[in-house]
Amino acid sequence: MRLEDLEARFATVSAEGTHHRDQRLGILACSEALMAARMGNYGVGAVLIDPKGEILEQGRNAVFFPNFRSDLHAEMVVMTAFEQRHPSVETMRGYTLMSSLEPCPMCLARLLIAGVQTVKFLAFDDLAGMVNQRHAFPAAWRRLWQRQEFLQADVSESLRQFALDVFLLNLESCRQKLLSR
Repeated sequence: MRLEDLEARFATVSAEGTHHRDQRLGILACSEALMAARMGNYGVGAVLIDPKGEILEQGRNAVFFPNFRSDLHAEMVVMTAFEQRHPSVETMRGYTLMSSLEPCPMCLARLLIAGVQTVKFLAFDDLAGMVNQRHAFPAAWRRLWQRQEFLQADVSESLRQFALDVFLLNLESCRQKLLSR
């Protein structure tokens, strides 16, 4: 698949009407993912919503561009921006983070520590996703998990497939960049 094909498909997917409750936020996360892919990064995007449903932060993967930063995964970008802008927030109860892709180990740990009550993702990541691996976490991490919910978002199948495809677009080139470091 080519970037131009994904861009055209995103225009179609984002315009389709749907009854899925997470579709609007899924489109925003996928828009961020598409921007990340355009820059040569992993195509992953995330959005943070407060208890009133207002969008507080949006972010995208920026590991490789503009320069290498191993910590700039989409979820990390969003959480860092939120924590810097809202230092007085003491609890993440009622907050939701929507990611285009299932969180990796690093992002999942960050979200557990931050205490984001609900983490939703559009597509499963069979290569590095950690949601289905909770049984392998140490006991202290599993205890943190009890206060939070990690689940697949309620979006259309076409948007879910788009989220996976935009991630897969640069997967091999990003993997090669990592292996050459």
